[in-house]
Amino acid sequence: MKQRIQPLRPVRRAAAGFSLVELMVALTLSLILVAGALSVLYSTKLTSSENERVARIQETGRTAFELMMQDARSAGYVGCMHPYTNTNTIPPTSYVNSGLTSATLMWNFLQPVFGFEATGGAWSPALDPAIPASNPTPAAGSDILVLRTSRPGTPTFRTNAIFASNAVIPVDRDPNSASLDAGTVAIISDCVNAAVFAVTGFAPAGATATISHAAAGLGPAFNATDFLNPQSHSFAIGSIVQPVQTVVYYIASCQAPVDGVICKAVTPPALWQIVSGGTPQELIQGVEAMQLRYGVDSTNNPNMLADQYMTADAVQAGGWWGNVVSLNLAILARSIDEYGTEKDNRVYQLLGGAAAGGATLGPFNDRRNRSVFTTTITLRNDTT
Repeated sequence: MKQRIQPLRPVRRAAAGFSLVELMVALTLSLILVAGALSVLYSTKLTSSENERVARIQETGRTAFELMMQDARSAGYVGCMHPYTNTNTIPPTSYVNSGLTSATLMWNFLQPVFGFEATGGAWSPALDPAIPASNPTPAAGSDILVLRTSRPGTPTFRTNAIFASNAVIPVDRDPNSASLDAGTVAIISDCVNAAVFAVTGFAPAGATATISHAAAGLGPAFNATDFLNPQSHSFAIGSIVQPVQTVVYYIASCQAPVDGVICKAVTPPALWQIVSGGTPQELIQGVEAMQLRYGVDSTNNPNMLADQYMTADAVQAGGWWGNVVSLNLAILARSIDEYGTEKDNRVYQLLGGAAAGGATLGPFNDRRNRSVFTTTITLRNDTT
């Protein structure tokens, strides 16, 4: 008898899933993980923003120093000779002479460096009219630096013949180089004598040219008569002719009401520059203060080494500007925008603080980052 096989029937199982408790635990753990990830992301963003602000402040300080160093290191350029006066002669003989009739701030090339010491809301010596009192407004409490230096990016010429002091200067030139505009101030030197003069004409002729230096001339600085021969000296063949300029560095800001010309809007404090009496130019925003001391070689027999560091008013009082061989410079740089909630309640000491002839600044009680930068610059043309 055959056995009947019954078909298999599917086994019914109870419905499976997550309980409410399990779902709540899973959601809680997910929220914790998401919160942790967001916290890490936010912390990373804050750290990145902080690092960026610090980097910008450091860049501001380095760039400001680099700009001033370039001009300071070439301050007092007199070709291949040294600018010091020979004190062994009676009276002392200066081998660097200026043929300019003006000795105002922008044209006194016999002083490689000059400065103004901030004294509260004023300066000592008194601020020169060449530095505008507004638009932009110089920062009270910040020193001002003046450098007489060679002009970067301009051609250098060499004389190809001996010439009379009242005759044009014959020079060799690169036919592809630029010419000299009338009114350009230049210096001629042959390693024995040097003289500063204003160019009144430039006549190129292929690989040569002639440079005129007529009496009077163009601009606020004029030539005196027979200025190239103050000591009966004839400049040798191969003498160097190099354009020079005066550069002023100072801290300023555009404040209301603006003039709409130089200052088109209110701006934060910045490093500004004036070149040879031209229009003030903003260089770097975020430079809030500047302090200077001048290294003076005050010995009877100059050895080109700083014997003491003095403020500008002390250098002026002692008549030591011709003996300045180095600069001690400090700036305070800040972030442009405020951030966070923590206020800056620190006190900043520039060059040892007010008690040491520098400046004590702060607390500012705002939400900006700040940093002090300090350096010493050797005036190479005064020490070599």
